[in-house]
Amino acid sequence: MNTFRLLCSLLAVALGGCALGPDYRRPDVPLPEQHRAEKGFASSGQFLADRNWQEVFTDPVLQSLIHEALDAGPEALMAVARIEEARALAGIARSTLYPQASLSVNTSPTVRQAGDTLTSSFLGGLGVSWEIDLWGRYRRASEAAQAELLASVESRHALQSSLVANVARQYYQLVVLHDTLAVTSRSAENQREILLLVKRLSASGIASAAEERQQEVALATTESGLPTLRRQIAETEQALALLLGRLPGSIPFDARQTLDLPEQIPAGLPSRLLERRPDIRQAEAALVAANARIGEAKAMLFPSLSLTALLGGVSTRLAEVLEGRAPTVASLGPNALLPFFSGGRLFFNREAAEARLEQAALNYRKTILKALGEVANALNAYENSLDLMHIQARRVYSAKEAMRLADLRFRAGTTNFLEVLDAQRQLLAAETQRAQALFERRAALISIYLSLGGGWDEAQ
Repeated sequence: MNTFRLLCSLLAVALGGCALGPDYRRPDVPLPEQHRAEKGFASSGQFLADRNWQEVFTDPVLQSLIHEALDAGPEALMAVARIEEARALAGIARSTLYPQASLSVNTSPTVRQAGDTLTSSFLGGLGVSWEIDLWGRYRRASEAAQAELLASVESRHALQSSLVANVARQYYQLVVLHDTLAVTSRSAENQREILLLVKRLSASGIASAAEERQQEVALATTESGLPTLRRQIAETEQALALLLGRLPGSIPFDARQTLDLPEQIPAGLPSRLLERRPDIRQAEAALVAANARIGEAKAMLFPSLSLTALLGGVSTRLAEVLEGRAPTVASLGPNALLPFFSGGRLFFNREAAEARLEQAALNYRKTILKALGEVANALNAYENSLDLMHIQARRVYSAKEAMRLADLRFRAGTTNFLEVLDAQRQLLAAETQRAQALFERRAALISIYLSLGGGWDEAQ
């Protein structure tokens, strides 16, 4: 009866015991009322980051590539494996809260009188041990492990957002390279036609051999850019294939690729970043874990109390113990352990935990500041990319007109061939830069979507 009362008392202490260390509270990080460089962007409506990535990237080919990267990409699969590891570690930490049972067989020498033969006694049976979590050491350890599991999940969310953005960026980089290749090929074809004209005029004595050589040089210069563009296309396809987990090979794309480029973007409030950006959520989960480790380290400085029980048999013959024929023996009782001297290990363990908490808090604040800066840079880049597109469009129009007029003047004999050569160079450069400007605007939109925390699905 006394033993039963003791067990009840220990159970009550275990369930009602305190947990050392501070309970987590989110640090107060001052945030601006709106994003920097948000002037001119919409402040109402559905936030861009809340839109599913399939609503942002509507190109069917791009969508299939993103799905492939999320399902079979090496980085995505590694993130899943890291979550499984963290889940297992959380289970290990949680298991310490429960009693531990094991079957064992032990042997020990027995006292003998002079002249007796050497004998041993064998003890075997079921042993149960349970360390009472008086100070919350194991509860804090489990809390930390759960937070680390959450950090792994948020790491996967961050990876998913990054994969969506990187696949889209590589895809549109591939598009602009193909566009540039088409522009360069078209320019080379036009220059071949002009070279044939110059050769006919040279044969008729109207144009000089020098002008013929100049056009040949211009054609060769344009054609020399084609191998470089093909190499860049192959390298971009390889980078995209790596994200997809594919073997190297060509990546198909629709020449009519689309990406909605709105003039106004609902960026949302800066405070939304705390709930939306996976890297901030991951940093906060790491902060929660570091906070819990403080309580775990402090609890190790206090006495520990455990309850052990054994039910089995004891005999001088091992066979009797294994066959269950040995006399029954049972024991039940508490064990107490008070740390007395460890060379400062427990003290420095607590100091290290407190230092890691400070690092986690600083990293959390740094991550928020980094996020605000990325949003500001992306919004600023998107706003300026529109001006750049308008400028490049005017430049292409003017270059085409200059080329048309120069060609007419040369055919009429009112200007020299240098004007035609210069117009060719200007038109090729203008069309190339216009394609690049479109890519920069697309890339800026992708950066805004990523910096606001878009691209991952809460349901996953």
